[in-house]
Amino acid sequence: MAADKGQLTDPIALVHQADAELPVECPICSTLVSESEINLHLDLQCRGASAEAGPSHTTEAGPQTSHIRSKRTTSSPLRDVIDLAEQDTPTSKPSLKARRSSGKGVAPVASIFSSQVKVKRKSSSQDDTIVEEKKLASVSGDEERKEKKVKINPLTANQPLAERSRPSTLASYIGQTDLVGPGSLLRARIEAGEGVGSCILWGPPGCGKTTLARLIAKTANADFKELSATSSGASDVRQVFEQAKNSLKLTGRRTILMVDEIHRFNKAQQDLFLPYVENGWVQLIGATTENPSFKVNGALLSRCQVFTLSPHSPESLQEILTNALSSLLEPLPHLPPDLIPFLADVADGDARQALNGLELALKVCQAPRQSTLPSTIPTTGNPSSQDGGNSQADEQKKRDEELMDSVRRGLRKGYDRSGEERYDMISAMHKCLRGSDGSAAMYWLARMITGGEDPLYIARRLVVMSSEDVGLADPQALPLAMATYQACQVIGLPECRINLAHCVAYLAEAPKSTRSYTAYKRAEALCHQPPLPGVPLQIRNAPTKLMKQLGYGKRYSYDPDYAHPVYNEYLPHTLANHSSFSPHPEEHILKTPEYEKKDKNWDEDRLSEWEWRINSNKEWQGRKAKEEKIL
Repeated sequence: MAADKGQLTDPIALVHQADAELPVECPICSTLVSESEINLHLDLQCRGASAEAGPSHTTEAGPQTSHIRSKRTTSSPLRDVIDLAEQDTPTSKPSLKARRSSGKGVAPVASIFSSQVKVKRKSSSQDDTIVEEKKLASVSGDEERKEKKVKINPLTANQPLAERSRPSTLASYIGQTDLVGPGSLLRARIEAGEGVGSCILWGPPGCGKTTLARLIAKTANADFKELSATSSGASDVRQVFEQAKNSLKLTGRRTILMVDEIHRFNKAQQDLFLPYVENGWVQLIGATTENPSFKVNGALLSRCQVFTLSPHSPESLQEILTNALSSLLEPLPHLPPDLIPFLADVADGDARQALNGLELALKVCQAPRQSTLPSTIPTTGNPSSQDGGNSQADEQKKRDEELMDSVRRGLRKGYDRSGEERYDMISAMHKCLRGSDGSAAMYWLARMITGGEDPLYIARRLVVMSSEDVGLADPQALPLAMATYQACQVIGLPECRINLAHCVAYLAEAPKSTRSYTAYKRAEALCHQPPLPGVPLQIRNAPTKLMKQLGYGKRYSYDPDYAHPVYNEYLPHTLANHSSFSPHPEEHILKTPEYEKKDKNWDEDRLSEWEWRINSNKEWQGRKAKEEKIL
């Protein structure tokens, strides 16, 4: 007893005893059980909330125990140690024997040694409650399933209208009738499922290259792989090629590889296609907006068939837009009656741009509060009222006009500074200046400037044109072009566009002469005719006495010193007839204006076309002069 009293008075022993006897509440029957025996209680003793708890060696909770329960969440370093010997104390064994002798469904072995799944028993009231909850849940589940809408793939729902409107069959493919129209050879091969072999589809944006490639692969009995040169590299291409080779070897199934924007691959990347395309292990379908002659490797181009796709006609675009509208399931808002023909005309043969414009119009009509367009007046009141009907019609007409303006601003065609369009436009401006059509040249100048073209790029071409086409007819053209180039360097956009317009107008109205340009081309042609003679001794430089003794500069006459013409050997005797002092003016390198005109072409058909289109079907006055010279 003394020892027991000494242990109870020991503070550490009291902490151990408090931790060992710390009661916790059973989550099922709400009985207070010692924390060390809560698992044993749940496995063997717990009978549910309505049943009486089995014999337990846990003492009744008192004020001190309740105080300990309120702080059971606090941790103690001594509570982390589990005393396994306490589970076999004499106080726990009588309760086990009494429970086994009562025979009230107690498992003879602890749960950790049992392989059966144990189910916690609940009272009958809880069972009834669970059954009712299950019935209510089943009823509500049926109602939710009835009201539940079909799930839509977010990736598909967020696709633009142009992507969702792609045709899935060759019969619904619109345009390119010369290639895949009824009765064409290419269409027959596609419908037969034979494929078209390796080919390059070349055409402007939105003409149906990607759609046609997918339809070819869909009808052919082959695996289809699709890559984009903008997001794929050499490793991706090699992986597809090796898979295609292995599949052909093991299963005999071909592979069609569609490469979009194939011109983005460099020469080394395009060389990877050569052995696989040449051996027929892969059928390549490349799509490009650039000229394959410049952008596709020549070796690869010789192994592929090039199909040229043309822009869509306005009629084809109207059919495409009408089909896209009919495929929309949502109630469509009111659209201006001229919207479809307008989009078909301004899209410039680009179906994607036309569909984007249609989608823009639909969004503007569906969200009138977010736009500057006035909302449509509802049809209320007396419909026979003439004033009300006119005001509503005027309001609708005004709304349609503003909608058309919004679509027109959103359909501004882009300008590719790195593509073929850049060189096409600068060439168009140059040819318009050469033909003295200042209005047309000004239009192409504005197209390039509004598209974001570098003004120095345009100014350099004007400098070239001032000598190439104006030349000797107006010697002031070249200084003006050089001044324009310097102005663009100093001022920059947007003000330098005025300097460019000044130079373009001057060069368009200036007289034209190609005498200097064509003279150089004749001289260049003579330089490629061997043997090339040396410089005549008379016009060679003689800075030393030895060179003078050798005949350098002998009998050279300084022309400004004479009041009359003198003869010098300016060309070797083999080329003497090409000199400007030769008695054969038709062989001169730099010809006189009269003989320059004699070398010009005379095409009666082109002259008649000009007289009909430009000269109001009147004869050109130069006809009489030519006839007089002939007579």
